[in-house]
Amino acid sequence: MFFQPVIDDQLIIDGITYQVCAHPAIPGRPFVQAGSHSHVVQLRTAGGFVALKVQSQLRDPALVNHAQQLQSLSTIPGLQAARRLVITAANQPSLVAAWPELDYAILMPWLHGPTWQELIRHRRPLSPTQSLSLARALANLLTEIEQRGLAHGDLQPANIMLPGLIDPAATAPIALVDLETMHGVGIRHLPLSTPEGPYQHPVATTGLAVDRFGGALLILELLGWCDEQVRAASADESFFAPEDLLRPTERFHILRDALAQRWGLGPAQMLERLWQCQTPMACPLLKEWQAILPSSSLAIDEPLSPESTMPSFPDPVIALIDNADTLRSQGQPAQALSIYRDALDRLPTGDPRTSEVMRTIDSLEREIAQTSALPEQQATLSWSLPLAIGIMTIVILMILAAIGLNRTTLSTITNLPTAEPTANSLPTPEPSLTSVLPSPTSPRLSLTVDRITPAELYIGTSPLELTVQGDGLSTVKTAILRAAGYEPIALTIVAGSSNRELRLQINNLNIDIVGAIPFTLELNGTPVPGAAITLRDYSSVRVIAGVRPEYVYTERITVDANGAFTLMHEEPSPESALTYPVRNGDEVEVLSTQPEGWYQLRIRTSGDQNLIGQIGYLERWLVDNTDVPTPPTPTPTVPSELPRLRFVKLSENEDTRCILVQITGISTFGWGISIDGLQLRSAFDSNGNARVCGLRVRQEVTFTVRDEQGVAVRGGVGVPTRGGDVMFAEWRIGSASASQVSPFYTK
Repeated sequence: MFFQPVIDDQLIIDGITYQVCAHPAIPGRPFVQAGSHSHVVQLRTAGGFVALKVQSQLRDPALVNHAQQLQSLSTIPGLQAARRLVITAANQPSLVAAWPELDYAILMPWLHGPTWQELIRHRRPLSPTQSLSLARALANLLTEIEQRGLAHGDLQPANIMLPGLIDPAATAPIALVDLETMHGVGIRHLPLSTPEGPYQHPVATTGLAVDRFGGALLILELLGWCDEQVRAASADESFFAPEDLLRPTERFHILRDALAQRWGLGPAQMLERLWQCQTPMACPLLKEWQAILPSSSLAIDEPLSPESTMPSFPDPVIALIDNADTLRSQGQPAQALSIYRDALDRLPTGDPRTSEVMRTIDSLEREIAQTSALPEQQATLSWSLPLAIGIMTIVILMILAAIGLNRTTLSTITNLPTAEPTANSLPTPEPSLTSVLPSPTSPRLSLTVDRITPAELYIGTSPLELTVQGDGLSTVKTAILRAAGYEPIALTIVAGSSNRELRLQINNLNIDIVGAIPFTLELNGTPVPGAAITLRDYSSVRVIAGVRPEYVYTERITVDANGAFTLMHEEPSPESALTYPVRNGDEVEVLSTQPEGWYQLRIRTSGDQNLIGQIGYLERWLVDNTDVPTPPTPTPTVPSELPRLRFVKLSENEDTRCILVQITGISTFGWGISIDGLQLRSAFDSNGNARVCGLRVRQEVTFTVRDEQGVAVRGGVGVPTRGGDVMFAEWRIGSASASQVSPFYTK
């Protein structure tokens, strides 16, 4: 039965009186927010408001340990909800006796403000400044969580609070709630059902990668919500509906175009890259979103008047831009490009003309590259410039007329009497600088692209080839890969291509690729909507699986308070220097599989954020947990008896409703203890101590100790005890005397 309070009901918790608050919008009703597996009640006290979360899905002693493990995160802005107290019959007996449904309820701070779900549901607009600020705040918070080796586990709009919308002085503009699903380094995963919905990748996963897809969708939603078309196209509880995921639907194109027009190439390409990820592990790391979020100078909330868009700047900068404009109009692009670059270097930070100058530079670079690809035209440019200008004017007029009257698309334009480009030539420059990517009103390709395979290319393979499938592909004359901050990559059209299939190769990759970089495919000078190809310098992503405590005999495994770890080598040799630590569950990128038996790796995720990006060599068995070296043959001096736990009772000084268990002689990392026949359990801390409460006074029970895999430990099965006992065990061979164990031993 759910907790059903009335207004002003008093709850005494740790000696403090809390009262149930009235609902601000429903007279006579208490302020209770219903969720799928819990109810949240607003309480007030002299110190302010708090939230009482009454559980229905999980009422388990594991909540107590989980809450203790979360406490250290409460100092992170946006994770205030980690400061919590789990109410149990052991710590609040009077309250639970009066309200049994409050057993394992959680007391935590009350966060003021709407949820992201409320804004989506009511189509509440955000200004560009708000969209960018909230997207950046969420990216920063999720990156902080990821780099600590943690995952929220259930990212969705209902769990994203926006206190910054109502209080500019809020601790953080964004806060996460429903932290019961959080898990990772130092925080054990609670036994909860798997989340479902449009923020979960179609392929289920566990571990740190679980947040990458949902986190990316939330960042993109926030970034695009300032656009009216995005809000109008949204589904009811989220922007994307489940059937939209990983498909080039109308919502995908609306959001992509809105991101491109408002924020530029980076966010739009990240959406394309996300849509190509077939598994959560392939999704971009959350820290990658920090790098592509645009400058706040692009977040202009209101259209500026012509006068306000050109504020007073130092005369040399204005003169440089005017001079460059003149040179460009006179057909001197190289000289104009040099001066534009000089002007860009001198423009103040946040200058509204910065993006326009950058687009002009990009356009000029395309013009110059196209000119250099046509040597015969370049050689005669000095005497044929007036004629060329006249021809280009006629061509542009013909193109405009064709688009306006006959809706002729780009593939038709390529048949006009212009110089024939080669397969490796760059596209003709765009006549306007309005956008890096095509707007919804831009000319569309008459060809169609249905599929591009593969979506990712490992640059270590040969040949570097991709296949485009669709219709009208025989009209393609030029193909280019383009990404912000990188030189364009010309593609060669492979012989044997047809109208339905286009094979493309990279013959000369003259840029450095570090990590995974998404590129947009351009055909005949126009980007193909949704066509993102990722180039990466690693062959695969692996999860470390062979760093296990039972392999300590290999002398490559060390165990500390956080569990087992190993050290990478500087070179692929056992004698080379040891460098960076890795643990089971860390993700690594395989840079090389040579020599035999070794991997060259780059750390992708780690509980220590300072290790991310470090490179070293590791034996393959430590990564794959296969072909593990066999244990050494036991010598005759090794006793045949296996070690086991030897339990004795130290005292009866514990709370009569609890038992305390202490274990020495072996690492208890990941171990737990459970009361046989009861739903009572606890985990061992780093000192080998575990405390279980919830018994009746002096209740006689038996308990079982289990290792990190849930397997019962030798000597730790069905151990008799009763409430108030302090039990001690040593991992050893043979029995232990009381004097060896503790001077406080009592029979």
